[in-house]
Amino acid sequence: MGTHRGQAPRPVNRKILVGMVIGVTVAASVTAMASTGRGPVDQQTVEVGSASALDTNFKRDERLTAQQAKARAVDDAKASRTVQDLRKKLGESYAGAWLNSTERKLMVGVTDRTQLEVIRAAGAEPRLMRNSLTTLTKAKSKIDRSGRAIPSSVVSWYVDPPTNSVVVEAKKDPAADDFIDRMKAGTGDMMRVEWLQRGAQTFADLVGGRGFTIGDARCSIGFSATGQNGTKHILTAGHCTKDGDIALADGLELGRVSGSAFNTDGDFALIDITDPSATTSAFVDTRDGGPVTITGTEPAALGASVCRSGSTTGFACGEVIALDETVNYGDGNIVRGLTRTSVCAEPGDSGGSVISGTQAQGVISGGIGDCGSAGVTFFQPIVEAATKLGVTVVTL
Repeated sequence: MGTHRGQAPRPVNRKILVGMVIGVTVAASVTAMASTGRGPVDQQTVEVGSASALDTNFKRDERLTAQQAKARAVDDAKASRTVQDLRKKLGESYAGAWLNSTERKLMVGVTDRTQLEVIRAAGAEPRLMRNSLTTLTKAKSKIDRSGRAIPSSVVSWYVDPPTNSVVVEAKKDPAADDFIDRMKAGTGDMMRVEWLQRGAQTFADLVGGRGFTIGDARCSIGFSATGQNGTKHILTAGHCTKDGDIALADGLELGRVSGSAFNTDGDFALIDITDPSATTSAFVDTRDGGPVTITGTEPAALGASVCRSGSTTGFACGEVIALDETVNYGDGNIVRGLTRTSVCAEPGDSGGSVISGTQAQGVISGGIGDCGSAGVTFFQPIVEAATKLGVTVVTL
């Protein structure tokens, strides 16, 4: 993997970096804050759409004004709640939901014509589909169960509700052709293939340097977390770590890895904070503006806006474009349950924060391409990671 880096990260004060993204350039105001003895809570906290660095990124990445960004954040949060409610009401006839990328209208698929008015009554637009989400998920699971029989040229696969299909991404070669032909047997026209030139890669940067390092790898902090007894932790990507590893910041011990997964369970890790001077917080850094205050962990809907913060490329925004994706990173490293976004990332960004509005979404796992080629990024959903690790994300 290359070591291309965007803007080199500046040094970070260790005492305030927990809950911020290590290596994402912490603004001068944060440095001054450390020297005056004030904590992150004294600094400006912002929501998507406020006058802040978030506006700059939405203007650049999504071409939104501040007012439009704020309205989108509110609408996306409402849509996420509506999706959860309709999924329960529609039961087995539910065929997935997504936000229309142009009109920002919530679309909901359903296989039962008698449920169309239920969807309209909830303020969404129904789409009558052939396959339910359960049927599509079973077709995807058929690929999941193939395990090590999956060739490395088959890069990823996910359920795509707008097209009512299972999308398989692959680099074209005889092994991929043969495998896909076998998977299509019995699934009819549910499977759709998209051919790629590049495979998926994780975004650990194999270059020692400033920020959060383990051995020769540099990654990014995702979110602060607390254990049942009030213990302090960091949530990050599992491929950056293994149990017992020592995490360093500015060359000094920040914490030790106590749990790590990079397999079909997910891509997540827990670092126990051992530095007595480090403090956890509910903040994510935006590089040039005040930190975003994390207020919850409600999952964003398909098509909702998200922003990511990583130690190499900083802060950028895009949209959720697939849920529950399985990614084949090669060498037998297959990870299930990832979320795909249109935001790019690069080596060193692994483990960084992904948010939607003020809701924590997950930690960066990897992607296809980079920020010079309109790459996409996968993240590990934070609720699943925190639950499996037995911790709670720090929120306000």
